[in-house]
Amino acid sequence: MVEDQAGASTRHVAMDLTALRRRLGPAPLSVAQVNHLVTATFPLMVALVGFERFDSAGGIALAAGLAQTVALTWARRFPAAMMLVIIAMEAALFWVSHSVLTFGVIIAAYYAASWGDRRQRIVALSAGLGYCAVAVALTTISNIRTLPMAGAMVMCFLGFWISGRFEASQRSRISELRETSSRLAEERAVAEQRAADRERALLARELHDILNHSVTRMVLDAEAGAETGDEAAARQTLYRVADTGRDSLAELRRLLGVLRTETPDELRPPPDLNQLDELVDRIPSSGPQVTVDRQGEVRPADTSIELAAYRVVQESLTNVAKHAGAVPTNVRLTYLTGALEIEVVNELPRDRRQTRAVRGTGLVGLRERVELLGGTLHAGPTKTGFAVYATLPLRQPVRSGGGS
Repeated sequence: MVEDQAGASTRHVAMDLTALRRRLGPAPLSVAQVNHLVTATFPLMVALVGFERFDSAGGIALAAGLAQTVALTWARRFPAAMMLVIIAMEAALFWVSHSVLTFGVIIAAYYAASWGDRRQRIVALSAGLGYCAVAVALTTISNIRTLPMAGAMVMCFLGFWISGRFEASQRSRISELRETSSRLAEERAVAEQRAADRERALLARELHDILNHSVTRMVLDAEAGAETGDEAAARQTLYRVADTGRDSLAELRRLLGVLRTETPDELRPPPDLNQLDELVDRIPSSGPQVTVDRQGEVRPADTSIELAAYRVVQESLTNVAKHAGAVPTNVRLTYLTGALEIEVVNELPRDRRQTRAVRGTGLVGLRERVELLGGTLHAGPTKTGFAVYATLPLRQPVRSGGGS
């Protein structure tokens, strides 16, 4: 029962999120895209910070920062190519103004490690390390005091590279989890459909039992009436045959369209609500502690309704025994004017770790059966446990004159 509770909760949450997305409309940009655009502007911001004078060198640095920002916007799609382009820009900037921005290469390394394939990562890493080696060499030759800054640049390059690899592994893991979740959802849908198909087939076999039982009664009544020779007894016998035939036709109309199976079961009357007490008595002492409460005017129903109600109670008690154990459970049957209400409520076990989280399909098949008969079935958690609530149409069979 807990698995059906979890499945119902998940479906409701998914429907609510889907409706919310439809009302809000599609988002113009995702969070990842916004982060990408912001990160790509780092070279331009570095150039703006270093733009001290409105001279040619400052203008060249600003143009280089803008060009590297534009190149970084394509770094997720062409990581190795953009790394080479930005290194070429850095070389041109150093040749013109004897200065570099560096941040474009570091961020390009992050994108290459995160979004590139194996060949692109090798190319980008080789080019980036070569750039760092040349930058360290030139810095050392020009001013030995700036060597710690050059070392910090190399460490920053490697740190961004490692961060990019970590993001790639996390993204791959998330993608695998999404695929697994999608596959499990598909398998769940297939399992539910198979459960519904099995319930339809089971209902068809039980319809075979109902009709065989009814026809057998009609044959026996007819033979008994023919042997008595008493006109009054024969009349009563014919009324009984008519009543049985009328009930059988009602069952056929109700269950029209249900698939049949080719393997007939043995001839036996199907279970009904009169056998609930026997069902409860068969529960072992280690199972749920069940009490049965009948309310309203208890009266017989159509055979298919009695059978469906019995199956609802039987499956509910089976789920309680499997997933909750020896807990207090109440079965309540309420006979209304045109409906039979069935409610099976159980408490949660004291040690909730006993509750299993495996999803089942028993209530899925029950819901299919009840809806085929014109009723409804709902299952869900309560404040203190879990409840199965079902309604089935109820009517008293119409009897003809002498048989009433």
